[in-house]
Amino acid sequence: MVERAISRFIDVAITKDSPSVTAASFGILLILTDSDLLSTTRRIKRFTSDSSVSTFFGSTSEEYYAANAFFNQDPFNSYQPEEVYFGRYADAATAALLECGNDPLTTIATWAAISDGEFAVDIDGGTVSLTGLDFSAGPVTSLDDVATVIDTALGANGDCYYKDGRFHINSGTTGATSTITLLSTVAAPAGTDISGSSYLDGDTAYSVSNPGGSYLSQGQVAETVEAAITAIENVNNSWYAMSSLKAFRDITDTQSMATAIESRRKMFFIASNDASVLTLGDTSTFSYFLKNNNYKRSGVLYHDNTNRYPDMSLLGQQLAKPVGSTNWAYKTLAGIAEGALYDIDPVTLTETQKDAAIDVNCNLYSTTLGADFTYFGTMGGGKNVDKDGEFIDIIRNIDFLQARVEEGLLSLLVEKDIIPYTNAGISMVDNRLKSMLDLYGVKQKILVEGSVTTSFPKRSETTATQRDDRILPDGEFTAQLQGAIDTVTVRGKVYV
Repeated sequence: MVERAISRFIDVAITKDSPSVTAASFGILLILTDSDLLSTTRRIKRFTSDSSVSTFFGSTSEEYYAANAFFNQDPFNSYQPEEVYFGRYADAATAALLECGNDPLTTIATWAAISDGEFAVDIDGGTVSLTGLDFSAGPVTSLDDVATVIDTALGANGDCYYKDGRFHINSGTTGATSTITLLSTVAAPAGTDISGSSYLDGDTAYSVSNPGGSYLSQGQVAETVEAAITAIENVNNSWYAMSSLKAFRDITDTQSMATAIESRRKMFFIASNDASVLTLGDTSTFSYFLKNNNYKRSGVLYHDNTNRYPDMSLLGQQLAKPVGSTNWAYKTLAGIAEGALYDIDPVTLTETQKDAAIDVNCNLYSTTLGADFTYFGTMGGGKNVDKDGEFIDIIRNIDFLQARVEEGLLSLLVEKDIIPYTNAGISMVDNRLKSMLDLYGVKQKILVEGSVTTSFPKRSETTATQRDDRILPDGEFTAQLQGAIDTVTVRGKVYV
């Protein structure tokens, strides 16, 4: 992981109160899905519009509904969401899958001229030889039709479909014994071999030297959330925020997601439909779980409509904005007028219900004095020992600042042939730290101008062991967070 790699050379930690924070990117959302359209090998896929999500997952898929709420924002906003990732969580046993190469035969007329197609593949430990594949009957008119001919021939052995520029073949079973191989020529060739690059393109595996090759995902038992996130990170760790489809709301998986994110320099935000959060003292809710564990990296937004994605709407609006420029409270969620499929209506709540939700740091979307807005833009906990909810912008700001300081100090080590272990060399490090805090702290509107102080020990204040190991210890800085105003108190007096 990036944060582990950089810590070999640069060790930066920024704290607010007592919790420590630990790096990542800051405007990209990952949405967990259990769709088997994403394999357990490739794990993650990037999309730049809700229409591309619809094309891949389907126009009635939950993935599309989530992406629609994420991408469709007020067109007058200066910043718009540009990308979203979907990542695979195998919450149930999976079937082995072969994703053939990305250069199959796409000329339908050539397929339609084949009446004796054949190939072999090992599925679940046994060789399946398909012969006499007749694409001329009909004839086929699309690559989906080609896949249907193969799918029919596979029978109970598995399935075949065409998706995203590749033919896919999976096993008919699931779990650890579900296996599959690359395609090959049948033992006794008699017809047209369609296993290779001229046809299905399924006979060579992906590699650095063959980036368009086939991917193999063997079957597996259901995995933990931690295992899924780790597997996604191993493929692509460029995302910062995480959420999930509505199927994972208010269940133990949601708790596991929050627990997994708490040990990472990332954030998790999800909607809840559990009305128990509106009852003061209820301990069964996800909000209570977050507060009770004092989690500072996960937040929840209550909504009473189980078919809407208010979490995705807020994430799309906020993640697109520069770090340091926004408060997650007092935001109106986009709807049909902004191009979304549905409006996300504010929730009608009594003051007693609001108090109950706020007591467990649950965010709300409701109406006050005719205005619809979210409040108070907090995580489930983490602000202090009383387990108040830390503000989402504070966590994101600190994560951003820490990453930029790490990068700045590492770049200094790389730029210079040598930084001497002298007072002059130590001043070079101190000056770079100051410049990073000014550029990415003060100018980014995270830190208060004039509040930043830095310090490093002089050479004479370090030990011989530290100098021998080339470690400059005990660098420190202090600064005031700019923060934001969320509540205003006014007391007045009038007289005649």
